[in-house]
Amino acid sequence: MVKNINQIKTAENEAAVLMNYARNLSNVADSDDDILKLTVLDENMKLWVGIETSLKNAKNLLPEAIKKNLLSLSKYVERLTLSKGVHMTKNDFANLININMQISEGLLEAVKNSMAREEAFSLLKCAVDLSNAKENNDSKEIVTALDNNMKLWVYIKTLVEDKNSKMPKEIKTNLVKLADYVSSKTLDIGKNIDNINDKALESLIMTNLQISEGLISGVKSA
Repeated sequence: MVKNINQIKTAENEAAVLMNYARNLSNVADSDDDILKLTVLDENMKLWVGIETSLKNAKNLLPEAIKKNLLSLSKYVERLTLSKGVHMTKNDFANLININMQISEGLLEAVKNSMAREEAFSLLKCAVDLSNAKENNDSKEIVTALDNNMKLWVYIKTLVEDKNSKMPKEIKTNLVKLADYVSSKTLDIGKNIDNINDKALESLIMTNLQISEGLISGVKSA
């Protein structure tokens, strides 16, 4: 879970840097200072080399199709910068600026969609584990399933409440309320683990299934 949060933060940092370099490119596009132009172009190219290295990392969560497109763009930025340098036209600068601005937005969207799929799967798995434990009527199995499910919801709440989260306020509020609801229900069930409240347990299962379905629907819409 910490790895997932780090992945989002990395994407947000890269997006912010891309936007910043887009502004720098825009500022020097009409400049007569060749040294300044070369400095900004070199910094932008190094950024894309760094992105390329990140994309090739086995731990990168981006879908393969997105990785392939970004790698192609990285090669384009490198070729254009190395071949033309300070002799770039306004059109060339505009292309680099547009690439940075569009990819900064797309990078965040792709990571968030990937994260949504992963969280949907985690919620679904916890729902299945809770359901199986309930069917088996095994107290130890139920305790383990409840513990894993609560840890997942604590993670979701932490992610939602992060100050850098761009999630709409209404969705944040609803997810925080659900996380608190799950925590409360879990504690209630745990007080009498040998005499499980089936309705309470079923409520936790349905909560996971509904949110999992909502996450997947959101990814498809995006």
